[in-house]
Amino acid sequence: MISLKTLAIAGGTMVLAAGAGVYMQAGGTHPVQTAQLAPMLTPQAAPAAALPTPSPHPDNIVQASSLPIDLAAPRFAARPVQLASISLTSADLAAAFSAPHEFPETPVLIAATAEDIPNPDTADLSEPRQADACALDLTGEPRAAAMVALRLSAPCQPLSRVSLRHEDLTVTALTDADGELQIEVPALAENALFIAAMEDGNAAAVELVVDTLPFYDRAVVQWQGDSGIALHAREFGAEYDTDGHVWSGMPRDATFAARGMGGFVTRLGDPGLDAPRLAEVYTFPTGTTTSAGDVELSIEIAVTDANCDRDITAQVIQLSEDLTASVSDLAMTLPGCDSVGDYLLLKNLVEDLKIAAR
Repeated sequence: MISLKTLAIAGGTMVLAAGAGVYMQAGGTHPVQTAQLAPMLTPQAAPAAALPTPSPHPDNIVQASSLPIDLAAPRFAARPVQLASISLTSADLAAAFSAPHEFPETPVLIAATAEDIPNPDTADLSEPRQADACALDLTGEPRAAAMVALRLSAPCQPLSRVSLRHEDLTVTALTDADGELQIEVPALAENALFIAAMEDGNAAAVELVVDTLPFYDRAVVQWQGDSGIALHAREFGAEYDTDGHVWSGMPRDATFAARGMGGFVTRLGDPGLDAPRLAEVYTFPTGTTTSAGDVELSIEIAVTDANCDRDITAQVIQLSEDLTASVSDLAMTLPGCDSVGDYLLLKNLVEDLKIAAR
């Protein structure tokens, strides 16, 4: 475990992906409309709320490219579906983890000096110092399917918000009444560094080796607030709501992938927090599966009362078995509130997996 006294966040730029295929399921009697993607200059944060869980039925999903484009339609006249580039900077840890729509850059660890380490020959060890009694402690242990079991001890911060950071992934969670947090996180690097930061600026980190990661492909989508986002995988031609359709409503678990039988979805973050950072991760055992074919991946957005006619942002990370990561970012305005109950299907933002049998 590495204790951090200071974290510095470097400024960065997030370039939003273009060319995402947009599909829509029509609900009620209003017509399906589509629009070309246009620049967005002022993204707005969506309020936090519980996310919907129903799965869209495939018979009600219509390919937008097959429909006429009508920019004058009321749904898009005021707020067209949009993509843009946003420049992001962070002055300190608190701003980086709390500002909406920002995915902070990798923190820089500031090493302790000799003055920070007590001399065992002269230090009074009979009573623990108050700072030691409240110190954070983060430990980690590799688990099946390249997962990492993290345990955070924050004895003086019960029921407190925690920001967990690993590579480009950031999610928020809550300690329990004893100041403890236990969570399993999919590794995104063999030499995996995990950082837990509290709102008061204190942080702790742990680094460990996850040598099974090259056997797996991973796709991650992360967002903030109630964006209605879900990551779906349909393995080897599976239809919706069958055994091969894997999403947060039918997630499976890590042991399924560890045996080479198929993929699973991990959902991260506490949606009950204010403006939470949430993520879903799909993992497939590319290096050990005996199956061959395509795994179709998509991001689906449910239009709800909480997110309709609002701007949302999301980020997609894909990690192949050679551990090469790619990042795509999305910003768009959801349809108006007359479209509640509809689903948007984004096909091109996340790449399908091409699986060869071993």
